[in-house]
Parts: sequence; structure tokens; C-alpha cells
Amino acid sequence: MAQRFYVPGTYTVNQQLQLNAERSNYLCRTLRQKNGDRVEIFDGIGNVFACEIVANDPRQTALTVVTQTAKAMAPGIRLGVAIGLIKGQPMDRAIAQATELGATDIYLLDGQRSNLKLNEQRMAGKLQHWQKVIVASCEQCGQINLPNLHNPSRLAPLLSRLTQSGAHLIFFHPQGNPTPKQLVTGDRVVFIGPEGGFSPEELNAFAEHQIEGYRLGPLTLRAETMPAVALALIHQASGWPTAATD
Repeated sequence: MAQRFYVPGTYTVNQQLQLNAERSNYLCRTLRQKNGDRVEIFDGIGNVFACEIVANDPRQTALTVVTQTAKAMAPGIRLGVAIGLIKGQPMDRAIAQATELGATDIYLLDGQRSNLKLNEQRMAGKLQHWQKVIVASCEQCGQINLPNLHNPSRLAPLLSRLTQSGAHLIFFHPQGNPTPKQLVTGDRVVFIGPEGGFSPEELNAFAEHQIEGYRLGPLTLRAETMPAVALALIHQASGWPTAATD
């Protein structure tokens, strides 16, 4: 498969576009692509285009759109994951793996036991960084629909909003019920706590909204590991419904 890049925008056949300096340098100097070589670009909402390199400048490579190889499809099943905020690279890995496991929405959960507390300016920088993590994960795994990254929220308002969406909400907790082996296919949001888990007040909020709690077994996994494990289990129980990938 040709090298595929995320390039947001609207494209048509025979249109010419320029890659930014970072992508151009990677394409020309790392991958050693040259004029006439083919690459693919995707817009993050399901459209993919085959392109030809017409100017392999490492500062601003020019591409010409040759053909569209995939078109955006109507929204299908949505699978969201609410991840309790954690510090550093573990949060990056949690977001990357959630992207690879087909999450359509990533909700950032500002839990009572979250160890990441940032002011508005620093959080804005983190959101930009995590968006880049999502893009890199999509490029690596072949996902052509970028999951929506939602701003941080406390649990109570997030539950109030999502219970109105009609999605099936569940959370994972050591005292929950055994994870079911079969689930009806449908929109779903999975809640994962930060290191230290959910507080008693948060568990009460789940109970008040009648949200089902599941457990994995006798082991306690790290907060960064749980999103990928939970999503894989949900996929398996619901029959791995087809995602909008190429």
C-alpha cells in the first residue's frame, strides 16, 4: 500500500496541493520518494485520494490528485471511550491504542482521582498534542476516519449529556459484573477511570444513571492499558461490526 498521510481539506481529481515542511521532509528525506511516485492522502472523514508527487521539495512537496480511492460513508455504529486523565506518555498510549481499536469518539474524563491538573493554556497545548497522536495512530493502522477528541469534562455533566444520546453506557470497575460474552450491536460509550479508579462519588453517579459496571477478572490493569482491552472486549462481544476503514 502506498504511503498514506492525513491532509485535511476538500480535494478533486487533478487538483494540486502542497504538503507542509514536516511531511515534505519525511517524504523526501526519510522515505526517499521522488517525482512520479504515488502516495495517498485522507481527509479524516472517510475520503482517500491517490496522488502523484510532481515536485519532491523537502520543504514543500507538491502533489497532484490522480483519483479518489475511497469515499466517505454514512455514519455507522459509534463506539466511544471516556478515558480518565493521566500524566505523560501513558495518556498518549491510551489515546493511540483507543484510536487503533476503532474508537469513534474519545472523551477526556477529568476524574476526581486524575493526576493531571492543567490550566486552560496548558490543556490547550495538550489537546493539540493528543490530536497529533490520533493522526499518527490513524496513519499507522490504516484508519481513515479520525475519532472525535472531546474536551475534558467532569463525570456528572458527561453522563448527563451522553445519557440523552441513546448510546449504551458502561464502565469498568473491579466490583462490576462479569463482562458479557455477547452484546447487541449498537452505539456505546465505555468509561475508564484514571490511576486509582473511580471515586465513591463517581460510582454513585453511575448508579444514579443506572450505568452497568463490568469487571475483567482478578487482575487490576493499568489505566493506560484498560481502554484498548475494554474496546477489544466490546468489539468481540458485539461481533466486531465493520468500521469505516480502507
